[in-house]
Amino acid sequence: MPRIIHPLAGLVAILTIATFWLATVITELFTSEATVVAVKTAIPWFFFLLVPALAATGGSGFFLSKGQRTGLTGAKLKRMPIIGANGLLVLIPAALFLAAKAKAGEFDATFYTVQALELIAGAVNLTLLGLNMRDGMALTQWRRKSVLRPAATFVALLTGQAEVAKGTTAFRISKPEGFKFTAGQAVYVAIPELEKADDKGKFRTFTIASAPQDSELEIATRQTDSSFKRYLADAPAGSSLQLEGPYGDLALHEDASRPAVFLAGGIGVTPFRSIALDATNRALPHRLFLFYSNRRPEDAAFLAELRQLERNNPRFKLIATFTEDNAVPQEGAVERGYITAAMLSRHVGDVTAPVYYVAGPAAMVSAMQGLLKDAGVNQTQVHTEKFPGY
Repeated sequence: MPRIIHPLAGLVAILTIATFWLATVITELFTSEATVVAVKTAIPWFFFLLVPALAATGGSGFFLSKGQRTGLTGAKLKRMPIIGANGLLVLIPAALFLAAKAKAGEFDATFYTVQALELIAGAVNLTLLGLNMRDGMALTQWRRKSVLRPAATFVALLTGQAEVAKGTTAFRISKPEGFKFTAGQAVYVAIPELEKADDKGKFRTFTIASAPQDSELEIATRQTDSSFKRYLADAPAGSSLQLEGPYGDLALHEDASRPAVFLAGGIGVTPFRSIALDATNRALPHRLFLFYSNRRPEDAAFLAELRQLERNNPRFKLIATFTEDNAVPQEGAVERGYITAAMLSRHVGDVTAPVYYVAGPAAMVSAMQGLLKDAGVNQTQVHTEKFPGY
């Protein structure tokens, strides 16, 4: 319920303030004094809508943050006290004062000074609410299609772990009864036993790296010093986890006549591993190209397995590329440097023909979007997933 209330309450708040602001400007510039009085005396009545909307937006946002205080979530939470204080200390008192002055017909210098202050405060709140809406849409892009569906929560058990690259660990998790997902989707993972979370919160979002046909789920992550990941790394087999999902629409397209090109940076390879395994298991006719960028071979998760998959599936081609000058390829032909349009053309041919899927660090995803746009690729055929790296 909070994930439905939060965007709806935020939308109500921003539309209400925008209506106040526009009504004030329009009536002052283009209408009669009687209309100004009517608008000023009507505005306070809408506080019965605005105040609950702001309270619901802030409360649901705090609940949904689940302890996270960094990134876009942290930025949204930092803005909310400013929005609330601006409303309670400036907008509401100003509106009540202006309503009283207008009703008394006192359109003096004090009236217009307070009105100017009200307009400035309203513009500030509209800006901050707009920024929160933008960040909220970015945070929920991967699950937006399912926002009205009740969240499905499952209890699962950690069954094992293994290092799949330098500083990267894959975790095997029991697949809960009734849990089904499409290759490329993601889940929220929470640790019930984690008593104290850091600023990054009590949960993480992980793309499922395993295939839907596998008996277990698999996720992979770069190891960091966060309390969540320390606990996960140290937890013994049999430890309880909580899963919510699956979410996301980074799934293989249906038109097999169009190749799929996956552009992965670092741990962003996980959804493409799942899609490639699923396509192989189901003998799908799609041509699949995975461009996999890392600094060095030892940093590339699942590299040996992906090379074996390439040998098993003639429709799947792996193009591993390493950006460090002294990176030594372990086996097989690889590219050097960052992914470029020329690199894509060498392996794919017509770069405008495929459907593209991009996943990795935010900077890498943005760079690939720009590269594909400059290469003439229709942006509706570019699907992205950004990994924050925590």
